[in-house]
Amino acid sequence: RRSLHSGPRAARSATAAGLGGMRIGSALLIQAASGVWVSARARFVASLHTNYVINLDFESSASKASLADDGEAGDVKEMTFAGGKRKFKCKLPSRPHGKRFSAAGAAMAARTKESDVAKSREHFLKAKLVAVADSCWKVPKGDWTYDVCFGRKIVGHHSASDRRYSFGQHSPELDELRPGGGVRQVYLAGSSNRTSEIRFVCGAYMGKTRTFSVHEESSNYFVFTVTGPQFCRWRENGGEQARDHKGNAVAVASLLEPLRGSCFNVTQGWWTYEYCYPKGLTQFHMQGNNKKRDPEYSLGSLSEDAAASALTMVTVKKPSVSPRERRSPPSSHRTLKQRLGHGTKCDETGRPRATTMLFQCPSNWQAKPSTQIASIHEGSLCEYEVTVHTTMLCGHEKFLPTLPRGKETIQCVTEPVEEQSG
Repeated sequence: RRSLHSGPRAARSATAAGLGGMRIGSALLIQAASGVWVSARARFVASLHTNYVINLDFESSASKASLADDGEAGDVKEMTFAGGKRKFKCKLPSRPHGKRFSAAGAAMAARTKESDVAKSREHFLKAKLVAVADSCWKVPKGDWTYDVCFGRKIVGHHSASDRRYSFGQHSPELDELRPGGGVRQVYLAGSSNRTSEIRFVCGAYMGKTRTFSVHEESSNYFVFTVTGPQFCRWRENGGEQARDHKGNAVAVASLLEPLRGSCFNVTQGWWTYEYCYPKGLTQFHMQGNNKKRDPEYSLGSLSEDAAASALTMVTVKKPSVSPRERRSPPSSHRTLKQRLGHGTKCDETGRPRATTMLFQCPSNWQAKPSTQIASIHEGSLCEYEVTVHTTMLCGHEKFLPTLPRGKETIQCVTEPVEEQSG
């Protein structure tokens, strides 16, 4: 709670620049050059994905007893810093691990769990809709044409009239994540008391034709149905397969079908890399005012037959745990992997160049970033690993990055100086 330049009761957070750090279990405390310890943010256990704020109280030794006053004394630990010169009693956040909770602690744990479940459901619901959020579809159905603006409104007009009719405004508080993996949205207060419901249900991607239907279920109550693989519940083959409402199998790689035929470029120094889903990856240098690719190499491709059945070429893969990845922000989500071979012959190895493509839902998916090549790494000669970030995968729970649980506090109180000297 004491900072370098503020009053004795002031609090300040420190950054790692110019400061020394010490790790306590999985928490990190930071010490200023003068030896004064200040509060800092740190990662705790990676699977929790939680921010911890550590408050060091240098003066309120009288409050030390309150740390163990709630029936969970086992969570109070003595820690020594500054070469053994300063001792603190620290209250760590409670975790069950077989310990006996007080009634108040158990009630708080139950409320926290309930809150976490609600936040996770809301998080997952938004992820399923990220590919259509804030977009508008113009869909002709018979004599009617509908402008469906997801998350906003639905408007329709009849071919025999220029008049436009409101079919409802979105009511986000009624959004619902369905047990089968689908989503339900309700649109209220339309023209002549029209009410609409959009049901997002599991189904294979059907290309630009879009599987979209509408019917009037009852008087002035309209049901719009949208199908897509992001609304499936992936419970077969370890998350690689789902079933639509007719029992048809849906492969996990169908999540990437909206990318079919699209190409993505990134330039790194002298080289430009272009990946076209699902056919292959090329490396080239653009000569003559961006008019000629010279030289140009294939870093891997699918054969024509394989490209036609690319769904079988992509499998679920857990993230690797290389030292570099362990230093990245914690998450447990998975990737889709695609193997490309048959590239240009490598002079050094005499073998064709090859690439492993890794597709991931990005951690910033809520900002709706466009699909892009995030990284390119040559692990060994003419063997490449390319990571592509796309929100197309975010509707699958195994690909969705971990939901941050927010901030928790570790409270530490100094031992009296006379006790420390003994």
